Amino acid sequence: MPDLSVFDLDSVSRRRFIKGSAMTAGAFAVTDPDGNVVVFGLAAEEGQPRRGLRGPIQHLTLATRNVQAIEDFYAGKLGFGVSDRILDPQGKLMTCFMRGNHEHHNLACFYQDRQGIDHHSYEAGEWDTIRDWSDHLAAHDIQLMWGPGRHGPGNNLFIFIEDPDKNWIEISAELEVVHDRPVKVWPHGERSLNLWGPAIMRA
Repeated sequence: MPDLSVFDLDSVSRRRFIKGSAMTAGAFAVTDPDGNVVVFGLAAEEGQPRRGLRGPIQHLTLATRNVQAIEDFYAGKLGFGVSDRILDPQGKLMTCFMRGNHEHHNLACFYQDRQGIDHHSYEAGEWDTIRDWSDHLAAHDIQLMWGPGRHGPGNNLFIFIEDPDKNWIEISAELEVVHDRPVKVWPHGERSLNLWGPAIMRA
C-alpha cells in the first residue's frame, strides 16, 4: 500500500465503496479541494460476461471555479500527468486534461460557476462502435444532445446524451495515446472543443 499521508482520506467513503465490491481490497478515496470524493483502486472481476455493447469508463470531467487548484491537487499531489490546457485570451486556465496512464486524459476539469461533475465518459474503442452506440440509443428513443464530433484536446471522437437525472454522458473513441510529449495549449473557443462543428461552452 502506498504512503497516503499526503492525502485527505475519507474512510467512510472508502468503506462504503469497498462493501459495494466494485473494486478489489485496497481501494481508497481522496477528497479534492472542491470536496469531490474520488475513489482509486482496481476493478473487481465480473462474474458473468456482459452481453451487448461494451463501454468501460474512460474519463471523468469535473466542473470547478478554480481549475488551477484542481490541477495542483491531482497533478501536483497525486502525480497525474498534464496533457493539455485551454487558456482564455488573458491567460486564465479554463480547462485542464490530466492522465494517470498513457491515455490522453482520465480526468479533466472545466471552469464553471459551480462545482461537481461535468460529465463522465465511456470507451467505445473505434469510430464504428460510435455508430453502433448511436443506433442502439436511437432504438431506445434516446436522442444525442451533442455530436458526433471530434475534440481538439485528445483528438477523440464523441457523442453525448443526457440521462433522466440530467447527467451528461459521453461515449468516446480513439482517444490520443500520450508518451511524454510536451503539454499542448489550446485557445478557449468552440473549435478546441469540437473540430467538426458547434461546441457546448461551459464559460
